[in-house]
Amino acid sequence: MKRKLAIVIPYYKIDFFEETLKSVARQSDKNFVLYIGNDASPHNPLPLITKYFSSDQFIYFEYKDNLGSKNLALQWERILDNVKEEWFQILGDDDMIANNFVDEFYKSLPVLEKENITAFKTTHDWIDKNNNLLESFNYKEYFLESVHFIMKKYSGEVKSSLSENIFTTKMWRKFRFQQLPLAWGSDDLALLQFSGYKRIFYNMNTKVSVRISTSSISGSSKFDRDKEFAIQIFREKIILENTSIFPSIFINEITDQYLYKAHIENFPVKYLIAFQVLKRNGIIAFLKTLRKIFYIKKIHNN
Repeated sequence: MKRKLAIVIPYYKIDFFEETLKSVARQSDKNFVLYIGNDASPHNPLPLITKYFSSDQFIYFEYKDNLGSKNLALQWERILDNVKEEWFQILGDDDMIANNFVDEFYKSLPVLEKENITAFKTTHDWIDKNNNLLESFNYKEYFLESVHFIMKKYSGEVKSSLSENIFTTKMWRKFRFQQLPLAWGSDDLALLQFSGYKRIFYNMNTKVSVRISTSSISGSSKFDRDKEFAIQIFREKIILENTSIFPSIFINEITDQYLYKAHIENFPVKYLIAFQVLKRNGIIAFLKTLRKIFYIKKIHNN
């Protein structure tokens, strides 16, 4: 069978990297291409990589400049520019995939192709630094509407991360990853856009283990301010670029939150937000929003 899947690992931290490699090496179906990009890490990963894979089993890039410190999405995209396969997964360098992950992808491929679905998601667990289970997530549906899923994710009803997704390279080339701070929320926008704003196929027969630790962005509180700002940029992109995709009630809700957070957190605010309000809610709502934005900018400038 032709190799249609690329497993892409953007590497920087060595702490749990061997666990990640072992999970890939244990795949029951070896029909994938492994790409590893070393983002100028201080720790050479090659001894670990060659412990589990022969030189013809992986493609390795050693970069001299650390793009992940600027934006993780840049780190991902630098490797993806080399991917030739039709589908790809970005696997965190501290996450793990179940032994049947690749096998289940190929079992699902006929449905993906028949239904013209360009985003594939699996169940996932959150684990700690000792591989202990923190929480499991299984949504019990074979097809997820991407717009509804993102709304639920935003409201905290569901959890999601990047590693448990597989996307088509065609859709990635069309939209690319959005460069939010820390790439926090970039996976959500990718899920929305790389699915073509349509359905996601959800496979409940395999899983990805996502590590939550103090060395990760997800598990560290020192990035809280940056995460808050990233969520604000996420709101802004939804309001300005994706308004027509979402129900008005949802757009109105995040517009209110956008203005509130801009006020209390001293975040930048754009007048363009008011013009989106005009399109949806008319002149009175537009003028009220314009007044709020003017007030926020005036306070912040004083």
